[in-house]
Amino acid sequence: MNADLSVAPEIAQLAAPLALVPSGLVPSAQGRAPAAHAPSARLTTGQLATELSRLAAAPERWWDLVQFNPDRPARIAVPASFEAWLLVIPPGQAAECRCVLGTQIAGDAVEVPRGGAAPGGGAAPGGVARQLRQGRVAVHAPGNQHVMRSAGHGYSVTLHAGERG
Repeated sequence: MNADLSVAPEIAQLAAPLALVPSGLVPSAQGRAPAAHAPSARLTTGQLATELSRLAAAPERWWDLVQFNPDRPARIAVPASFEAWLLVIPPGQAAECRCVLGTQIAGDAVEVPRGGAAPGGGAAPGGVARQLRQGRVAVHAPGNQHVMRSAGHGYSVTLHAGERG
């Protein structure tokens, strides 16, 4: 088949390869390009959750950093434009965590409120453990202290963002 598109330049433009432009460089409605997010810029919780989801969906950026230590949990910094780290917990063990967001990567993990109290002195919601799920981001109040516990027979790998404890 001959794909002569010279008589229909609009169709030729549609047939051309798609050029992706980073979202920070897309011109605004006034015709000016907005300033791109600097790594030090403070992200909203929603923006941070989106970035954490994108990072979790790109294991080629962090999977080679994962270390399996049978003696203790490992906290591993992940290169990102925000503070992010992996938490690798051996079976039957737990680790304290102070994060704003967390998501399950592999295995099973539950988060248990530390001391059964929420920040500000109130009771934690139900005071019970909450299981992290793959593909979902759990949001915590800043300063929230909780314990991540491996809940399965294998290692648990979780990805976190925000404050470090």
